[in-house]
Amino acid sequence: MEAGYASVSTPCLPTSIMEDSAARAYSLPVEKTQFDRATKIKPLSLLRPHMRIFHLTWLSAITGFCGWYALPPLMPVIKDTLHLTDSQVLNSDIMSTASTILTRVLAGPLLDAYGPQLVQSYVLGLGAIPVFCAAFVSSATTLVIVRFFIGLVGCVFVSSQYWTTITFAKNVVATSNAITGGLGLAGIGFAFLLLPYVHDLVVSGGASVDMAWRITVALPAVLMVAMGLVIRYCVDSCPMGEFERMKQAKNEASTVDAITAFGVVLHQRNTYILVLNYALCFGAELQLNNMGALYFYEEFMKPGCHNKSDASCHRLTKTQAATIASSFGLMNLFARAIGGIVSDVANRRHGMCGRKWIQFVYLCVEGALVLALSQVRSLGGCIALYVLTAMAAQGSGGSTFGIVPYVNELHTGSVTGLVGAGGNVGGVVFGLIFKSVISRHEGFLVMGIVILVCALSTWLLHFEQEQHNDIQHPFQDISDSTSTVPATPVSQLSAAK
Repeated sequence: MEAGYASVSTPCLPTSIMEDSAARAYSLPVEKTQFDRATKIKPLSLLRPHMRIFHLTWLSAITGFCGWYALPPLMPVIKDTLHLTDSQVLNSDIMSTASTILTRVLAGPLLDAYGPQLVQSYVLGLGAIPVFCAAFVSSATTLVIVRFFIGLVGCVFVSSQYWTTITFAKNVVATSNAITGGLGLAGIGFAFLLLPYVHDLVVSGGASVDMAWRITVALPAVLMVAMGLVIRYCVDSCPMGEFERMKQAKNEASTVDAITAFGVVLHQRNTYILVLNYALCFGAELQLNNMGALYFYEEFMKPGCHNKSDASCHRLTKTQAATIASSFGLMNLFARAIGGIVSDVANRRHGMCGRKWIQFVYLCVEGALVLALSQVRSLGGCIALYVLTAMAAQGSGGSTFGIVPYVNELHTGSVTGLVGAGGNVGGVVFGLIFKSVISRHEGFLVMGIVILVCALSTWLLHFEQEQHNDIQHPFQDISDSTSTVPATPVSQLSAAK
């Protein structure tokens, strides 16, 4: 095998594991050689294990992202009440993004060792603490510190993507990852959409503006604790039930230990390329989300009025600006899923080369739209480009995680964690770019150029079986397949399931 390349095939499982797999009953057809991963998605089902995991994965991710982004939607209000400068706000944005890099990298081996159910529940429970503490911020320094610890919650994305990766087979993994990832990331949009109105509601109830935003940011912490308990006790850790069972199966299939995992994936060229690709799409997404509310509030003034400290000079209220900014995150409801579905379709027709083409086109479109955003000054035009950029960036994220499972089967957690962390590295880099330029429009210009140039790296991806494809459609039943366990009627499922 050439250095830097990884096989897309799943390691052969011992006979005992195969027989144990065949003995279990599932509500979906599964692939025995892929640790009982489902080869079909039933979006309207909540049956255990596969579809229960599917839905609670994105619900827990939504909750986590609402907590991670509890502050940015209210930043115009917080900036005024704490008397913050633009530089101080950007510093807090960068710290919130940077801290996630650490937890996303560490999440990989933790997921491989303990499973996504345990990791996700602890992240939500412990992450609720700094989110609640945000209500007591009193200065730029405490804001930066609190946002650093809140940023640790961002690894919920890695654990959710890992969870669906070990639940669904390779023929549908891009679709499942994109749908759950997109719905989860939509939590950012819901935070921007709902929290400003909750703040206004608290103010109308008689609270001061300062007290209102503090009450508002504490609410997601309560939801995080509740969701952490739900996923701890109401869902399976993997299709085989307890994660320990799947871990034992993988250990029988391979003798490589968890500590070696990072060394293995870091010696594969594809890992670095996907880290860079995800930095271009999710990194841009993080930056545009962080600055969205302030961008639409501060950049668009009424004709002849240039006093930014005078609220009457702004074309939009702070709540209206946050509502428009919410459109970026809400595009995740479908845009990321489209990226994954298109990637799966391209894979069925053209193998891995098809997935790479989709990835490359998405990144080029994203870069071109960001460049256009740097040149447009009208409110309507910027809103339209903002939404289109969101769709391109999120679609690229979906296509990226359609490729991730092919890098290294045995160390999926490590690869997922590194690629997820790459998105935050991109967010930090883009944040530093915007901090160093004169205007936001100049920042868009530099960002667009970086994305377009680095998009070429997609063609450095290489897999041993470039034309390998999994032709099964994600929403169709499997037929005449000797490598799958057929669907079992729900009435025949065991009580344990």
